[in-house]
Amino acid sequence: MKVFISILFTLFLMDLPCAGEGYILSKPKPKSKNSCTIFRGKFTVSDQIEYRYGIVAGQNIATIKSKKSSSQDILTGFMGGVAFQVVWPKGFAVQPEVLYSQKGCLFTGSGVRYDIDYVEVPVKVMYRLHLAEIKPFVFAAPYGAYAIRLKQQGEVISDDVLSDQINKLDVGIGAGAGFDIWKVQLSFRYSWGFAQVLDETFPVRNKVFTISAGILF
Repeated sequence: MKVFISILFTLFLMDLPCAGEGYILSKPKPKSKNSCTIFRGKFTVSDQIEYRYGIVAGQNIATIKSKKSSSQDILTGFMGGVAFQVVWPKGFAVQPEVLYSQKGCLFTGSGVRYDIDYVEVPVKVMYRLHLAEIKPFVFAAPYGAYAIRLKQQGEVISDDVLSDQINKLDVGIGAGAGFDIWKVQLSFRYSWGFAQVLDETFPVRNKVFTISAGILF
């Protein structure tokens, strides 16, 4: 009987795992790096790109730069339209806009006033800093514009005469700064036109300082 009990006890001990084996079986499998990435919800750069759109409006303080005519005065005009913004990681962003922009000049010597309305498409290339809720930025903004209306001395000039008196196409570049706070964007920009504006024998180009505000969703 004692021999039988001894054999049963020996078989029971043989079925038990050793301490080391028990530890290995009870230890959960370590997660691979890939599984950690999925669990923690990390994304690729494309997943972190932010898209925003909205409206912008402001005021132009415009003149026409001429080397041979210094007797000029500024004109103020409306600027407004729509904007679309793409924000990448590390603070870089691109913001194209489609604007209705009023520019022009008053030649004080002769009393001749030109009001020129453009459809303008600037593309802001921005670098933004993240400082709590305020995101200041600087930008460069090449643009193209097309004149759709000319007023001389307050009278609208017909389209045929418009083509004879001014160059409808204008291109240039702007530079400025501003900040985003919540969904509101405020910015300041100065633009230099490269194209000849008026049909004159000397260079006449647009120069505009713009103050604008926008709401981007």
